[in-house]
Amino acid sequence: MANAVQPTESAEPVDRALVPALNGGCRILAALAAGGPAGMTLSELVGELGISKSSAHGLLRTLQAWGYVQRESESRRFRLGATLVSMGQAAATQLRPAALLGERLPVLAGEHQLTFGLAQVTAGTAQVTDRAYPSTGVHVGIGIGSEYGPFDGAIGKCLLAAADPAEAEEIVRGTEIPRHTERTIVDPDVLLAEVALVRERGWAASAGELKENQAVAAPFIGVDGELSLVVFALGFPAQLPDDAIPAVGTVLRKTVGAVQDDLGFQTEKETPWRDK
Repeated sequence: MANAVQPTESAEPVDRALVPALNGGCRILAALAAGGPAGMTLSELVGELGISKSSAHGLLRTLQAWGYVQRESESRRFRLGATLVSMGQAAATQLRPAALLGERLPVLAGEHQLTFGLAQVTAGTAQVTDRAYPSTGVHVGIGIGSEYGPFDGAIGKCLLAAADPAEAEEIVRGTEIPRHTERTIVDPDVLLAEVALVRERGWAASAGELKENQAVAAPFIGVDGELSLVVFALGFPAQLPDDAIPAVGTVLRKTVGAVQDDLGFQTEKETPWRDK
């Protein structure tokens, strides 16, 4: 089949730690997706992917049991299953906010002459997935993949604010807060007051607390009511002085609220983290 997936090194992952059976199932799904609406027979899949007929049969039976693959009784051809439709819709719901926020980053960077970025939140940490720099002048750089925890500046305050207040207090009081700079807040009471303020106003600030630069961040609450993304701005003190931070925080909060409105989000939890 001309449009089927070719099992070449350039088209497939080569990580030796991959689980063989799961990898085989993913290869079958990829082949069926590329094969089009006509579907593929067992023999065609075996020839396309270079696996044994018994292995292909076992993988297909498993995928059928989960609804990821279906088989036409008359033609005996395999096609993608209906379960993938709901999974695709769920994936689109999760990925679309990041895409919409990402589209706004270059515009914000141009308007405010600051670095703007986006971080994905997973298991209590945030990892930078997108960024935009001003087209002219010096700017604060940040690497894609950079990770932030609960004690890391403005993004960290968003992570703490997203936690249950009792849980956030346990984290803050149960850990020696690392001093990143001379301005790092290491007093638990002061930090918890800052976190409470994030919940009130919908944005967090770090005035030289993590690095020498200034940072502002706003949490993005997903449709499930959980923190999923953090959008942030970075600038040198001369570009983003302390008295300019509230204005940038308001911009980020309104940006988050606009994207939530565009998506028609009705979150499961009451949250003040959006602009009405």
